[in-house]
Amino acid sequence: MSLPWLRPLWQSIAHDHQQGTLAHAHCLPWQPDLGTQALVEEWLRLLLCTAGEKRACGKCKSCLLHRAGNHPDYYELGSDDGRVISVDQVRELLAKLQHTPNQAGAKVVWLKDAEKLSVTAANALLKTLEEPTTATYFIVTPERTERLLPTLRSRMQLQRLQAPTLSEVEHWLAQRLQRVLTADEQRQCQRYFQRPLALLEWLKEGKFPRDYLAELSTCMTTEAALPQPSKTDWLAWLDATEQWLQELVRVQQGVAQEQLRLPQQQSAHQHWLARHAVGVSALSEWAHLCYAIRQQTAEQSGLNGPLLLHGLWMRWR
Repeated sequence: MSLPWLRPLWQSIAHDHQQGTLAHAHCLPWQPDLGTQALVEEWLRLLLCTAGEKRACGKCKSCLLHRAGNHPDYYELGSDDGRVISVDQVRELLAKLQHTPNQAGAKVVWLKDAEKLSVTAANALLKTLEEPTTATYFIVTPERTERLLPTLRSRMQLQRLQAPTLSEVEHWLAQRLQRVLTADEQRQCQRYFQRPLALLEWLKEGKFPRDYLAELSTCMTTEAALPQPSKTDWLAWLDATEQWLQELVRVQQGVAQEQLRLPQQQSAHQHWLARHAVGVSALSEWAHLCYAIRQQTAEQSGLNGPLLLHGLWMRWR
C-alpha cells in the first residue's frame, strides 16, 4: 500500500484475510481524495486471488481474469448517472450470487454509491448480508456511512479511513514532488491536507479549484450577498454547506487550529456561533436537512435543488 495513512487499515485487512477471520461484508466511506479507490482495488485483488495470502499474487488464473476485466465471480453494482439503485438491480445481483463460484474461490461484490439504494433495494440486501452464501464478500462504499439504513450498517463491519496529519501530508508531498514545498504550497496544505491525492494533482498543475467552502463561509459570517446556486453547481454548494457545518462543529468543540479546514475563519465562526446560540445538536440537525435535500432530489425528479438549498441558507442567516 503506497499511501502511508492507509497502511494500518490495509495491514489489518490482510492479517484477517490470512487468518481466515475476515468479515464477509464491509462498509467503507467513499473518499477518493484519501485513496479509497486504491484501497478497494487492492482489496478486490486479494479476495479474488487463489494463491496469495497477504496480497494478490498477480499470476494465478483468477488474478489474470480480474486484470483483464472479465472475472466471472466479480460483480459491481452502482448508480447510473446519479439515479436510485432499484430493487430489481439488487435482486438480479443476488440471483447471480446463488451460483457456484466459477473459479472455485471467492465471489466478490463491490457495491458503489450505496447511499443511492432505494429502501426496498436496501431491504432486499439485508438477508444476504446476514446469511451470505459461502465465500462471498461485499465491499460497500457509500459517500457517507450514516446515509445507509441503520439495519444495513449493522450487518457490515464499518471501516474508517484515517486522514493524515498536516505534517504527514507535507512530508508525503515533498517526497512525491521531490522538492521542498514553498510557503504558499504549505498554506494550501493546511487548507486541503484532508484531501492529499487531490492536493498532489493541484500542486503538479499549479492551480486550485474554486473554493466553495471559503466563499460560503464568508457569505454566512458577513453581510455579503448569499451565493446563487445554479443547476450546474448547486451540488458543489451543497457539499460546501455540509463541510461548513462540519467546520462549525469542530470550532464549537474547540479542536486545535491545525485541524480546522478554515483556520483563518476561526474567530468569525466563533462569533457566528455565539450570535446565533447554535450548539452541536442543532448543527447535526442542519446537516441532516442537507442530506434530506440530497436524497429527495435524487429520488424525485422535478425538485428545485438550488432553491431548496438557498432556502436553508436564508434560515441560517
